[in-house]
Amino acid sequence: MNWQCTLVACLITAACFAQQEKEPPRSSEPAIAARPSEQDKARAAVKAPALNVSEQEAAKAAVAFLDWAGASTAGQREEIRRMLEQASQYKAVAAAFCDEANRTAESDFTRSLLALSVLGEMRSPVGTNCFQKFLHRPLPEKGIVANGENVEQTKLAMLQAKAVDGLAYLRTAATDREVLWAVGKHPSRIVRAEAIEAYLWNHKDSKEARTTLLKYVQPKERVFVDRVRRDPAEEATVFNRKLTAFLKAHPEAVAPAPKRIEQKGEAAKPPKEDEPPVR
Repeated sequence: MNWQCTLVACLITAACFAQQEKEPPRSSEPAIAARPSEQDKARAAVKAPALNVSEQEAAKAAVAFLDWAGASTAGQREEIRRMLEQASQYKAVAAAFCDEANRTAESDFTRSLLALSVLGEMRSPVGTNCFQKFLHRPLPEKGIVANGENVEQTKLAMLQAKAVDGLAYLRTAATDREVLWAVGKHPSRIVRAEAIEAYLWNHKDSKEARTTLLKYVQPKERVFVDRVRRDPAEEATVFNRKLTAFLKAHPEAVAPAPKRIEQKGEAAKPPKEDEPPVR
Protein backbone atom coordinates (compact mmCIF):
# COMPACT_ATOMS: atom_id res chain seq x y z
CA MET A 1 0.00 0.00 0.00
CA ASN A 2 1.23 3.55 -0.87
CA TRP A 3 1.01 5.58 2.28
CA GLN A 4 2.20 8.77 0.50
CA CYS A 5 -1.08 9.21 -1.38
CA THR A 6 -3.82 11.68 -0.50
CA LEU A 7 -6.80 10.53 1.50
CA VAL A 8 -9.09 10.33 -1.52
CA ALA A 9 -6.55 8.33 -3.51
CA CYS A 10 -6.17 5.97 -0.56
CA LEU A 11 -9.94 5.73 -0.35
CA ILE A 12 -10.02 4.52 -3.95
CA THR A 13 -7.18 2.09 -3.21
CA ALA A 14 -9.06 0.72 -0.23
CA ALA A 15 -12.18 0.48 -2.36
CA CYS A 16 -10.32 -1.65 -4.87
CA PHE A 17 -9.18 -3.98 -2.07
CA ALA A 18 -12.65 -4.12 -0.59
CA GLN A 19 -14.60 -5.18 -3.68
CA GLN A 20 -16.52 -8.30 -2.79
CA GLU A 21 -15.90 -11.47 -4.76
CA LYS A 22 -18.83 -12.56 -6.84
CA GLU A 23 -20.33 -16.01 -6.39
CA PRO A 24 -18.95 -18.40 -9.03
CA PRO A 25 -21.42 -19.49 -11.72
CA ARG A 26 -23.35 -22.66 -10.98
CA SER A 27 -23.52 -23.65 -14.63
CA SER A 28 -21.09 -26.23 -15.93
CA GLU A 29 -20.44 -23.97 -18.91
CA PRO A 30 -17.28 -21.85 -18.69
CA ALA A 31 -17.96 -18.29 -17.60
CA ILE A 32 -17.04 -15.45 -19.94
CA ALA A 33 -15.36 -12.72 -17.95
CA ALA A 34 -16.60 -9.20 -18.61
CA ARG A 35 -14.06 -6.68 -19.78
CA PRO A 36 -12.71 -4.35 -17.07
CA SER A 37 -14.19 -1.37 -18.92
CA GLU A 38 -17.61 -3.02 -18.88
CA GLN A 39 -17.30 -3.80 -15.18
CA ASP A 40 -16.37 -0.18 -14.44
CA LYS A 41 -19.31 1.05 -16.50
CA ALA A 42 -21.71 -1.17 -14.56
CA ARG A 43 -20.31 -0.07 -11.19
CA ALA A 44 -20.39 3.61 -12.16
CA ALA A 45 -24.07 3.29 -13.05
CA VAL A 46 -24.99 2.44 -9.44
CA LYS A 47 -26.35 5.51 -7.67
CA ALA A 48 -24.55 6.61 -4.51
CA PRO A 49 -26.51 6.14 -1.27
CA ALA A 50 -27.61 9.37 0.41
CA LEU A 51 -25.87 10.53 3.58
CA ASN A 52 -28.27 13.32 4.58
CA VAL A 53 -30.44 11.01 6.68
CA SER A 54 -31.91 11.04 10.17
CA GLU A 55 -29.91 9.87 13.18
CA GLN A 56 -32.00 6.69 13.27
CA GLU A 57 -30.96 5.86 9.69
CA ALA A 58 -27.31 6.93 10.02
CA ALA A 59 -25.85 3.50 10.70
CA LYS A 60 -27.68 1.91 7.76
CA ALA A 61 -26.70 4.80 5.47
CA ALA A 62 -23.03 4.55 6.48
CA VAL A 63 -22.91 0.82 5.76
CA ALA A 64 -24.61 1.33 2.39
CA PHE A 65 -22.19 4.10 1.47
CA LEU A 66 -19.17 1.96 2.33
CA ASP A 67 -20.59 -0.88 0.24
CA TRP A 68 -21.01 1.51 -2.67
CA ALA A 69 -17.57 3.08 -2.20
CA GLY A 70 -16.08 -0.40 -2.00
CA ALA A 71 -17.23 -1.01 -5.58
CA SER A 72 -16.56 2.49 -6.93
CA THR A 73 -14.28 3.36 -9.82
CA ALA A 74 -11.43 5.85 -10.11
CA GLY A 75 -13.73 8.02 -12.22
CA GLN A 76 -16.02 8.49 -9.22
CA ARG A 77 -13.27 10.00 -7.09
CA GLU A 78 -14.58 13.56 -7.27
CA GLU A 79 -18.15 12.44 -6.60
CA ILE A 80 -16.98 10.72 -3.41
CA ARG A 81 -14.98 13.76 -2.37
CA ARG A 82 -17.95 16.08 -2.97
CA MET A 83 -20.41 13.91 -1.09
CA LEU A 84 -18.16 13.56 1.94
CA GLU A 85 -17.40 17.28 2.00
CA GLN A 86 -21.12 18.02 2.00
CA ALA A 87 -21.64 15.49 4.79
CA SER A 88 -18.93 16.90 7.09
CA GLN A 89 -21.50 18.09 9.66
CA TYR A 90 -23.52 14.87 9.72
CA LYS A 91 -22.17 13.73 13.07
CA ALA A 92 -24.33 10.62 13.32
CA VAL A 93 -23.04 9.36 9.96
CA ALA A 94 -19.43 10.15 10.89
CA ALA A 95 -19.91 8.26 14.16
CA ALA A 96 -21.28 5.31 12.21
CA PHE A 97 -18.17 5.27 9.98
CA CYS A 98 -16.06 5.27 13.15
CA ASP A 99 -18.08 2.39 14.61
CA GLU A 100 -17.62 0.38 11.40
CA ALA A 101 -13.86 0.98 11.44
CA ASN A 102 -13.60 -0.23 15.02
CA ARG A 103 -15.98 -3.16 14.50
CA THR A 104 -13.98 -4.56 11.57
CA ALA A 105 -10.44 -3.65 12.69
CA GLU A 106 -9.58 -7.24 13.60
CA SER A 107 -11.92 -9.17 11.32
CA ASP A 108 -11.83 -7.24 8.02
CA PHE A 109 -8.74 -5.09 7.44
CA THR A 110 -9.85 -3.60 4.10
CA ARG A 111 -13.29 -2.67 5.41
CA SER A 112 -11.76 -0.91 8.41
CA LEU A 113 -9.26 0.87 6.17
CA LEU A 114 -12.06 2.05 3.89
CA ALA A 115 -14.13 3.33 6.83
CA LEU A 116 -11.16 5.27 8.23
CA SER A 117 -10.42 6.74 4.81
CA VAL A 118 -14.01 7.89 4.34
CA LEU A 119 -14.15 9.39 7.83
CA GLY A 120 -10.86 11.18 7.23
CA GLU A 121 -12.08 12.69 3.97
CA MET A 122 -15.18 14.02 5.74
CA ARG A 123 -13.02 16.22 7.99
CA SER A 124 -15.72 15.83 10.62
CA PRO A 125 -15.12 16.96 14.21
CA VAL A 126 -16.18 13.43 15.18
CA GLY A 127 -13.00 12.17 13.57
CA THR A 128 -10.73 13.78 16.15
CA ASN A 129 -11.75 11.55 19.05
CA CYS A 130 -12.18 8.50 16.82
CA PHE A 131 -8.72 8.75 15.28
CA GLN A 132 -7.07 9.51 18.62
CA LYS A 133 -8.51 6.38 20.22
CA PHE A 134 -7.55 4.29 17.21
CA LEU A 135 -4.02 5.68 17.19
CA HIS A 136 -3.47 4.78 20.85
CA ARG A 137 -4.66 1.19 20.62
CA PRO A 138 -1.92 -1.07 21.99
CA LEU A 139 -0.24 -3.18 19.35
CA PRO A 140 -0.91 -6.91 19.86
CA GLU A 141 1.97 -8.85 21.37
CA LYS A 142 0.82 -12.19 20.00
CA GLY A 143 -0.23 -13.22 16.53
CA ILE A 144 0.79 -14.97 13.34
CA VAL A 145 4.47 -14.42 12.57
CA ALA A 146 5.60 -14.57 8.93
CA ASN A 147 9.23 -13.92 7.96
CA GLY A 148 9.87 -12.50 11.41
CA GLU A 149 6.93 -10.08 11.18
CA ASN A 150 3.89 -10.12 13.46
CA VAL A 151 1.05 -9.91 10.94
CA GLU A 152 -1.51 -8.63 13.45
CA GLN A 153 0.84 -5.88 14.58
CA THR A 154 1.47 -4.78 11.02
CA LYS A 155 -2.21 -4.72 10.12
CA LEU A 156 -3.12 -2.57 13.12
CA ALA A 157 -0.14 -0.27 12.47
CA MET A 158 -1.33 0.26 8.90
CA LEU A 159 -4.80 1.18 10.17
CA GLN A 160 -3.25 3.51 12.73
CA ALA A 161 -1.24 5.12 9.92
CA LYS A 162 -4.55 5.84 8.21
CA ALA A 163 -5.87 7.31 11.46
CA VAL A 164 -2.84 9.60 11.64
CA ASP A 165 -3.63 10.70 8.07
CA GLY A 166 -7.10 11.68 9.25
CA LEU A 167 -5.73 13.64 12.21
CA ALA A 168 -3.24 15.51 10.02
CA TYR A 169 -5.96 16.32 7.47
CA LEU A 170 -8.11 17.96 10.16
CA ARG A 171 -5.30 20.51 10.64
CA THR A 172 -6.14 21.77 14.12
CA ALA A 173 -3.73 22.54 16.95
CA ALA A 174 -4.99 19.51 18.90
CA THR A 175 -4.72 17.07 15.99
CA ASP A 176 -1.28 18.39 15.03
CA ARG A 177 -0.11 17.63 18.57
CA GLU A 178 -1.31 14.05 18.17
CA VAL A 179 0.49 13.73 14.84
CA LEU A 180 3.73 15.07 16.33
CA TRP A 181 3.40 12.66 19.24
CA ALA A 182 3.13 9.82 16.73
CA VAL A 183 6.19 11.14 14.86
CA GLY A 184 8.44 10.60 17.84
CA LYS A 185 6.78 8.19 20.24
CA HIS A 186 4.49 5.73 18.47
CA PRO A 187 5.87 2.19 18.89
CA SER A 188 5.45 1.33 15.19
CA ARG A 189 7.89 2.62 12.57
CA ILE A 190 5.09 2.34 10.02
CA VAL A 191 3.03 4.90 11.92
CA ARG A 192 5.99 7.17 12.70
CA ALA A 193 6.98 7.34 9.04
CA GLU A 194 3.42 8.07 7.91
CA ALA A 195 2.98 10.74 10.60
CA ILE A 196 6.03 12.55 9.22
CA GLU A 197 4.70 12.35 5.67
CA ALA A 198 1.18 13.41 6.66
CA TYR A 199 2.43 16.40 8.66
CA LEU A 200 4.56 17.60 5.75
CA TRP A 201 1.79 17.07 3.20
CA ASN A 202 -0.79 18.99 5.21
CA HIS A 203 1.65 21.84 5.87
CA LYS A 204 2.61 22.09 2.19
CA ASP A 205 6.17 20.88 2.79
CA SER A 206 7.01 24.24 4.34
CA LYS A 207 10.35 25.04 5.93
CA GLU A 208 8.55 25.66 9.23
CA ALA A 209 6.98 22.19 9.12
CA ARG A 210 10.36 20.55 8.55
CA THR A 211 11.88 22.53 11.41
CA THR A 212 9.06 21.46 13.72
CA LEU A 213 9.36 17.81 12.72
CA LEU A 214 13.08 17.73 13.43
CA LYS A 215 12.28 18.53 17.08
CA TYR A 216 10.26 15.33 17.40
CA VAL A 217 11.61 12.78 14.91
CA GLN A 218 13.88 10.02 16.17
CA PRO A 219 17.53 10.58 15.12
CA LYS A 220 17.74 7.49 12.91
CA GLU A 221 14.48 8.41 11.15
CA ARG A 222 15.36 11.90 9.93
CA VAL A 223 15.66 10.35 6.49
CA PHE A 224 11.84 10.28 6.37
CA VAL A 225 11.72 14.07 6.61
CA ASP A 226 13.73 14.34 3.38
CA ARG A 227 11.89 11.54 1.60
CA VAL A 228 10.94 12.53 -1.96
CA ARG A 229 7.39 12.41 -3.27
CA ARG A 230 6.49 12.23 -6.94
CA ASP A 231 3.71 14.44 -8.27
CA PRO A 232 1.50 12.56 -10.79
CA ALA A 233 2.06 15.37 -13.32
CA GLU A 234 5.82 15.38 -12.78
CA GLU A 235 8.11 14.16 -15.53
CA ALA A 236 10.34 11.20 -14.75
CA THR A 237 13.53 13.20 -15.36
CA VAL A 238 12.51 15.79 -12.76
CA PHE A 239 11.71 13.13 -10.18
CA ASN A 240 14.93 11.25 -10.95
CA ARG A 241 16.97 14.37 -10.20
CA LYS A 242 15.22 14.75 -6.84
CA LEU A 243 15.75 11.06 -6.09
CA THR A 244 19.44 11.27 -6.99
CA ALA A 245 19.88 14.26 -4.66
CA PHE A 246 18.05 12.40 -1.88
CA LEU A 247 20.22 9.30 -2.21
CA LYS A 248 23.36 11.43 -2.26
CA ALA A 249 22.29 13.09 0.98
CA HIS A 250 21.26 9.76 2.52
CA PRO A 251 23.62 7.01 1.33
CA GLU A 252 22.18 4.74 4.02
CA ALA A 253 19.01 4.56 1.90
CA VAL A 254 20.85 3.17 -1.11
CA ALA A 255 20.09 -0.51 -1.67
CA PRO A 256 23.15 -2.78 -1.49
CA ALA A 257 24.48 -4.16 -4.74
CA PRO A 258 23.15 -7.64 -5.54
CA LYS A 259 25.45 -10.55 -4.86
CA ARG A 260 25.56 -13.82 -6.68
CA ILE A 261 25.09 -16.89 -4.51
CA GLU A 262 27.26 -19.75 -5.68
CA GLN A 263 25.54 -23.10 -5.93
CA LYS A 264 27.12 -25.94 -4.03
CA GLY A 265 29.89 -27.47 -6.11
CA GLU A 266 29.60 -24.73 -8.76
CA ALA A 267 32.88 -23.30 -9.93
CA ALA A 268 33.16 -19.55 -9.95
CA LYS A 269 32.82 -18.22 -13.49
CA PRO A 270 34.91 -15.26 -14.62
CA PRO A 271 32.81 -12.16 -15.29
CA LYS A 272 32.00 -11.13 -18.82
CA GLU A 273 33.81 -8.15 -20.33
CA ASP A 274 30.83 -5.85 -19.80
CA GLU A 275 29.94 -7.27 -16.37
CA PRO A 276 31.63 -5.99 -13.17
CA PRO A 277 33.09 -8.64 -10.86
CA VAL A 278 31.02 -9.74 -7.88
CA ARG A 279 32.47 -8.45 -4.64
